Amino acid sequence: MKEKRQDRERRAYWQARLDEARRRYSEQRERMDRREDCYKGTRQLPAANGGSAKPAANVRNIVYELIESQVDASVPQPKVTAIHPEDRPLAKKIEAMLLEQIRMLNFKEMNDQQERTVPIQGGDFWHVEWDPEGGFHCTLGNLAVTQRHPKQVIPQPGVYELDKMDYVFVLVSQSRRYLERRYGVRLPDEGESDVAARTDASAPTVEGLVTQNIVYYRNAEGGVGRFSWVGDVTLEDLEDYQARRRWVCAGCGAPLPAPEAGEKNAVCPVCGWLEPECLPQQGEILTRDVRLPGGERLAAMTEGPPQAIVNPDGTLQRDDVTGEVILMPGEVRPTVLPAYRPGSFPLVLRRNVRLFGQLLGASDVDVIEDQQVAINKYGTKIQEKLLKGGSYVTLPQGVNIETTDRELKIIRLKNPADKALISVLNIQPDTSRDQQMLEVNYSWAKSTLGITDAFQGKYDSSATSGVAKQFSANQSAGRLQSKREMKNQAYARLYRLMFQFMLAYADEPFPMSSRGPDGTVHYAHFDRYEFLKRDAAGMLYWNDEFLFDVDPASNLASNRENLWTMIDQKYQAGAFGPLGESASLYRLWTLLAETGYPHAETMKASIGQQMEREAARQTAAPVQEGGTPL
Repeated sequence: MKEKRQDRERRAYWQARLDEARRRYSEQRERMDRREDCYKGTRQLPAANGGSAKPAANVRNIVYELIESQVDASVPQPKVTAIHPEDRPLAKKIEAMLLEQIRMLNFKEMNDQQERTVPIQGGDFWHVEWDPEGGFHCTLGNLAVTQRHPKQVIPQPGVYELDKMDYVFVLVSQSRRYLERRYGVRLPDEGESDVAARTDASAPTVEGLVTQNIVYYRNAEGGVGRFSWVGDVTLEDLEDYQARRRWVCAGCGAPLPAPEAGEKNAVCPVCGWLEPECLPQQGEILTRDVRLPGGERLAAMTEGPPQAIVNPDGTLQRDDVTGEVILMPGEVRPTVLPAYRPGSFPLVLRRNVRLFGQLLGASDVDVIEDQQVAINKYGTKIQEKLLKGGSYVTLPQGVNIETTDRELKIIRLKNPADKALISVLNIQPDTSRDQQMLEVNYSWAKSTLGITDAFQGKYDSSATSGVAKQFSANQSAGRLQSKREMKNQAYARLYRLMFQFMLAYADEPFPMSSRGPDGTVHYAHFDRYEFLKRDAAGMLYWNDEFLFDVDPASNLASNRENLWTMIDQKYQAGAFGPLGESASLYRLWTLLAETGYPHAETMKASIGQQMEREAARQTAAPVQEGGTPL
């Protein structure tokens, strides 16, 4: 009962903090729903002069247009720099491992969604976890990177940097059956406690879904703890979340296999105790022999110093012939390594543009919302004017006109004077000023975000030449440089966190492939034991001293046509070697193949075969006395 009472107290403790943090964050979450509606093209207009809100009849969605104009589908490629010269091969391995993970974890899809969420909401999150059920056939576990909408992350009130927070909440909408299978618990038949973690806050709950409340917090040692619950049921209570854990007997401490899901008790084969517990380990046992970077061989099992045999009377047992003390072989013990922990919250924030006193960055929707509302009003007004205008017929009193679709219509008049009273009035309203104001507001919105017609690929009357048009597009791209820098910095932090998780939990060598400078594919493994080093004091430690950045050339690669043009110019300038030579052509088509030029691999293979035939002919050619082929 003591544990149950403590469990309830901890759940109540974190529930109270979640309620307070959610209350303080409620205004931002409401604005998030409004921003999403603007992006989708809402017809709702704000009420004027205390009246009721009137829906717009015609919407020109400039929010959608201007945000889509900024979408960059390219994923920044990792660039790892070693601090120590002997670690340069390891930096290349980290890059190859990260590139492999980018392909495996569908980063292009997550980036595509973030390219819209970040400018709409001002920011977005990545959630990095270790999936023990992932990986290949011969590996146990793999990285799991998930995108978290800013409505799903509830920060500590008053703190605007993740690294400085004491705790942060993550709300995830999960299937009830999935949580019951994973944690071996029975959840009550209740719906979602926070629908906003899945969709619009006004949406109805869905049967079979529940809201899992997760909190990451700083423990007493400065590490990261994790506590999660659903309703009145605790799912996890890990004081040291990032530590390696092992099931042991609560009675004698003997190691035990992990129990099956839902199994509460297991009989200890040593003492017969029925309550296993999962405890964090301060160190980890080396399971195989490894070789350190300096060449030292580190054995998985080490033999301790020999022990002298003690007689019952307390004297040391000696050899009868030599008189030397008889020694027994020392106890063989496993080698224990220091445990590595990432040490930071498993969340990475990508901001749109940094803003003082705010966790998320500035939202593009907020700065052009007034223009969107004005455009909706003018568009509605123009449509109403045009629909209410038309043609009117004046007729003498008592004279009717046919309204059928017949070609020849008959009007019967009493006298010839009535004919002069028949006329048609065309009522055409003037919408020129309304259209002008609509375009003015559209120009204001584009100017606010720094987007020009040239940047969107439209006709730009201000650009009198191709060079001027390119300059206009570059100027617009320059104004958006801050957003690209925020994207690159966020990806760099994400790559570092992914490396730290691999260094902490990837026990088996992780297979990966990479391309060499000549375009050939190289196969290797990411082995975390290659990062195990011994310092000057003789202590083992994990080497994570690397600088993480992104390759700026990856942004240029997104504009492939421009890149291919630049490669062709370099070839014409002789940067690949003499023009027309097979080696120069092979280098050219190798680079074009790397940048995705159509059928470049076929041309590269053909030139490679030609080079092999030329080398074979040169080898088989007879040689005269001076060493020159005949």
